[in-house]
Amino acid sequence: MAWLVALGLVAFVVVVIVSVERTRRLLVVEAQGGRVARLSGRAPAELAADIEDVLGRSRATGTIVLRLQGGRVVVHTEKGIDETTAQRLRNVVGRFPVARLRTARRVERGATR
Repeated sequence: MAWLVALGLVAFVVVVIVSVERTRRLLVVEAQGGRVARLSGRAPAELAADIEDVLGRSRATGTIVLRLQGGRVVVHTEKGIDETTAQRLRNVVGRFPVARLRTARRVERGATR
């Protein structure tokens, strides 16, 4: 019986950690060949357009995640986004105050549900 309680506690902790991590994630962009294949999260329309412009110019393929970290928005790139494109994305995101990004409307484009 004690193992069942321990298992329940571990499951609860995992759920809490995943929930906290998801609330820190503001925007996820999946790019393919310089086009946005999927956009999910919170973003002002101007930011989404600027990200699409950067990706289009570089013809990048990969994933971009905007995440709250230490009171700032940090850009994480994965799966094939080169450092030059990542820096351009950081420059674009840096133009927007954190409060504006946190309160932006939810966007969903290209997502399968």
